[in-house]
Amino acid sequence: MDRRLHRPLLRALPWLLAAAASLANPAWARDAQPCEPALLNGIAQQLGQKGWQQPSYDSEGPLVAAACKRWPDDARQSVVALAYDSDASAGTPGERLLHLLVARVDSASGRILERHEGNLEEDALLEISADSLWLDTARYRLAKDVRAFGVVISSQARGPSCPDAGQFDELTLFVPGEAATLRPVFTGYLREWITVQGTSCVNNDRFRSEHARMTLAIGPKSSHGFADLILSAQVSDDDDKPLRTVKKTLQYDGKTYPYSSTDTFWGTLSVD
Repeated sequence: MDRRLHRPLLRALPWLLAAAASLANPAWARDAQPCEPALLNGIAQQLGQKGWQQPSYDSEGPLVAAACKRWPDDARQSVVALAYDSDASAGTPGERLLHLLVARVDSASGRILERHEGNLEEDALLEISADSLWLDTARYRLAKDVRAFGVVISSQARGPSCPDAGQFDELTLFVPGEAATLRPVFTGYLREWITVQGTSCVNNDRFRSEHARMTLAIGPKSSHGFADLILSAQVSDDDDKPLRTVKKTLQYDGKTYPYSSTDTFWGTLSVD
């Protein structure tokens, strides 16, 4: 996740049919992750901001999206993901340049303990709404004393009208860095689809696509001090019929787990 500019390659689904519409929503249930008012106020003060309240679809304010969750290993700390506009009166949804804060904070005061900051530049592929941020605190134990956590970014943008593939729900894993920072070590999408035959521009019997739902697990081996990640893709057809499960091992190179968003390792051509 670039510190200066973050632009996920999110794309829309080809049709406005019921089946496609269901894929435009999260593929897994998300528990609400609201932030306490005192916590938001404490964080806002440290950033020179004010007027923050938990975002909702019918509210307007500088805080566009927010997720907060107690840290599983220490309830005195919380992890937060916030998208905000420093100018509350500026910007139209889909055209804003938002600030992104990912942090570990004191649960009571909101005092920032570790942070990662970046930008979210909205465009035709990226639009942030009230529930676009979600925290994943699964047991990503990368080393004996290092537990990562994830931030999922979901876009509400409609995207292009005639795509040949799509990617949704971008997950980034963070670990503690130097000088009270958090640093990203992995980024990938939780849901993807590709065209197998035909084109999505016309509704005909020849068009076929495949869809993948991704999960991450910790592998038994390690590289450069961090455990390997096992990326599993559960692949299905247009009717949501299971086709296969494909796995890929990602090894830490000392800085990140190298992985390209264009690596459709699970696709038909990749596994044949």
